[in-house]
Amino acid sequence: MLYDLFLHLTTPCSTHVRRMGYLDEAIAMRRRFRRNRASWKPHLDNSCRFVLSAAEQCRNKCKAVILGSGLLLDVPLAELAVMFQEVVLMDVVCLLEVRRRINRHDNIRFVEHDVTNVAQSLYQNGRDRLPELPEPAPATTEIDENTGLVVSLNILSQLWVVPRTYAVRHFRGFTNDQVEEWCRRIVESHYAALRSLRCDVCLVADHEFVKRDGEGQVASRASSIYDILLPEPDASWTWNILPIGKDSPHLSKELIVGAWHMHP
Repeated sequence: MLYDLFLHLTTPCSTHVRRMGYLDEAIAMRRRFRRNRASWKPHLDNSCRFVLSAAEQCRNKCKAVILGSGLLLDVPLAELAVMFQEVVLMDVVCLLEVRRRINRHDNIRFVEHDVTNVAQSLYQNGRDRLPELPEPAPATTEIDENTGLVVSLNILSQLWVVPRTYAVRHFRGFTNDQVEEWCRRIVESHYAALRSLRCDVCLVADHEFVKRDGEGQVASRASSIYDILLPEPDASWTWNILPIGKDSPHLSKELIVGAWHMHP
């Protein structure tokens, strides 16, 4: 916990990123990984393998852009550095230990970026007491004519989490259905933006969660992406994200993950 506090105090990031809770979420993700390292390993390995497969098939090796670089747990960093002239990692937060890994490579850089483009406006609206939920507008100038591969890496189901928490806390005039529909648009707009790109696109994302009881029976299951329809994945696997007895003594949680390689 002391190291978590150290990370919170020393990690450089924008004011709205810190105050909305993105930094705390990154630190919590680091803590969850360390607690569940063994059960997460198959998912992380599968993610890395699929990204590498997409990268190998990509004809344009000028630039790769990774959306959702996170803790680099699912990023085959060294291999991508060899395969591409430039690798751009994008996320809202980059912890110090992650920056140290990035700095070992001359052709890799990190750009702080919110792929939904709602966070800063949402934060400002909350500060100004302006009851508006900004529309998602996913775009980045880093994706240009030199880009051969864009990877959206295990973020599709997470894009709405921090904005939703912030909106519920600071905007009282919206119904639950209105907030949920806004979250759905965040997810949908990211997927639509990926589909519109004129380069190879690799999407790795969970799309369903399953909770099981102590006997392994399904207690509940639902979409993790607001029932957005996706095509059949090129690969699929189960992420045992929360083994029983870790955070809950009675339920485990699995995520059904799909992986897609979309060609231009």
